[in-house]
Amino acid sequence: MNSLRATLSKMQHLLEELESVLSEELSQLKRPQVNPVSLQMLSDSKSRLLSAINFYDEQRKTEENLAGIIAPYPHHAPLRASWSKIVAIVAVTKKLNLSVYPLIEIHMQKAASLKNMVNKAGSGTSLYNAHGKSQDQDTGKAYNITI
Repeated sequence: MNSLRATLSKMQHLLEELESVLSEELSQLKRPQVNPVSLQMLSDSKSRLLSAINFYDEQRKTEENLAGIIAPYPHHAPLRASWSKIVAIVAVTKKLNLSVYPLIEIHMQKAASLKNMVNKAGSGTSLYNAHGKSQDQDTGKAYNITI
């Protein structure tokens, strides 16, 4: 029972950390321009936290099977209180994660349109060739007139 309490405590701590990371990610994505390095660090941190949470959730399920109890632990007040906190944090993190997705989509669309603009700008003819000479041919007719 004590090991289950410790596992729930670790899960709660990791979920609180995940909530903080998601809040920071949301804050950065609300800015007009994102810092890709900072965003990558947040993404790595989020991935690490989700892996750890998954590990402890599997451990929780194993410990529940050994103890013969299941969440929400109706007959164990301390475990029930921990589980209630976990459920509340999961609801908050889910809400944060759902609000992150549209912002990521907006930034991806902006990046795609910028890429298209750059590609269009580079696809036109350039003024000079590789040898530094003008590529434009003189247009019109040239007359040699001598008087």
